[in-house]
This record gives sequence, structure tokens and C-alpha cells, in this order.
Amino acid sequence: MRIVQLADLHFGAEDPRAMQAAAEQIADMQPDMIVVSGDMTQRGRHDEFAAARAWIEALNRPTLIVPGNHDTPLLNLVSRASRPFQRHRDYFDPYASSQCIGDIRVDGLNTARGWQARSNWAEGSVRLAHLEEILDEPADEDTIRMLACHHPFRSPTDAPLRTSTRRGAAASEMLAASDVSVLLTGNVHTPHAELIEESTGSYLAISAGTLSTRLRSAPAAFNSLDISGESLVVQTHDFHGTEFRARALGTWPTSGVPA
Repeated sequence: MRIVQLADLHFGAEDPRAMQAAAEQIADMQPDMIVVSGDMTQRGRHDEFAAARAWIEALNRPTLIVPGNHDTPLLNLVSRASRPFQRHRDYFDPYASSQCIGDIRVDGLNTARGWQARSNWAEGSVRLAHLEEILDEPADEDTIRMLACHHPFRSPTDAPLRTSTRRGAAASEMLAASDVSVLLTGNVHTPHAELIEESTGSYLAISAGTLSTRLRSAPAAFNSLDISGESLVVQTHDFHGTEFRARALGTWPTSGVPA
């Protein structure tokens, strides 16, 4: 089972060479599923959404897409406050449902907000009641459950961008106590994988890089997760001008993946 994880494509500020090379590489990899952890667009414009939708459709794989903070209408303040994700739903509603393939299930959670009562409205916010609903959904005992959202619950330890997700600590503790074992996020624009340990349990947190020109101390990149009967192998694929090259982020035994 292979999952490709993308994030922060930022159509409107995308890197055309990286996007083209990524599309070719992903086609060669033939993933069973694609997960996009938010920020499909740069300013939430219709033309950006249309370009992003066309790119995703061309990949022609089962896909889950969750919104990011850049997927709200940046310049339309009324829409950003009253209908922040209407355009995202208009273009990506077919990709909003949970994906279940084999023994893998991936659910989506929206951590982005059109507006918040704090200076950095782009930071994440978790509705704990919504998270609880997702975590309480029944699943077979052998299912490896994953959750996709844009903002990490805990800021990745070595990322150049520090994040402050509202109610992130509580969400992290809830996730660690649940049978969801992997959290797939974006926002920081750098690939990362680490085991998050809470007093309630633990989970594997994986952040994907960006395919845009908005780089932060790392090349354009996307992730792949290869799940076999015995192991979960996480790699990032870094862009080197004309091609992507794989780099290991870690390997975990499936029996040891937190649950």
C-alpha cells in the first residue's frame, strides 16, 4: 500500500517545474491513495482553484483533500468571514470524503479558519468536538487509521516555522489516546516525521513539504508512505531542478505504530 502525501501546493505561487516533475513522478509511483494536507491555493481565487482541480484530476488517483488557511478568499473579507470555504467545497467536494483502501483509512479535519480573534489568523484551530466525532467512528481492529489536516497539533521540533495551533495540545492528547496512529499535516513547508508522545499515548506525526516557490530552508518536496505487513516506510522526495530524489524520513514497524 502506497500513499503520496502532498501539502502547500499554493497554486498562484506554484513552481511549474516542480509541479510537472511531481506529476510525472507520482504517475510512475502509482500510489493507491493521495492525501493533500491543505493550501491548494495562494489567495483562494477561482482561477487558482480551477488550476489546482485540473492538476489533481490529471493524477487520477483516489484522493482526500483538506483545506488550509490559504484556501480562503484572501481579498474578499466578507466571504472570508461568512463563507470561508465555499470555494474550496465548490471545487474539491468530490475529494472531501474519507478514503478507505485495504486496511488503511484516512479521515480529514479542517483546522483552518477564515478569521480568528488573534493577530495571526493563519494559525490553526481545532474544534475538539469535531475531532472527537472523527476519533469515535468505528473501525475494524486491523485497520491502520490516519488523520489529515493542515496544521500540526504540536509544532515539529526541527521545522523553521514554529506553529501555534489553538487547542493543539488538547487535540494531540486526544489523538494519542485514540486508535488513530498517524497525523498527516502541512503548513510548515518542510518534510518531517516524528513520534509524538503524550501522557495519553503516542502517534506518528508526518508533515509534507511544498511544491510552491514559498520555500523554507528546504527544496520543494512531497512525501510517500509505503505500508507493508511489517513496516511503515516514510520518505520525502526532494526536487533537484529536474527530478525528485527520495530521502528517508524513517521506518516504523506496523506492529509498533501507535494505536
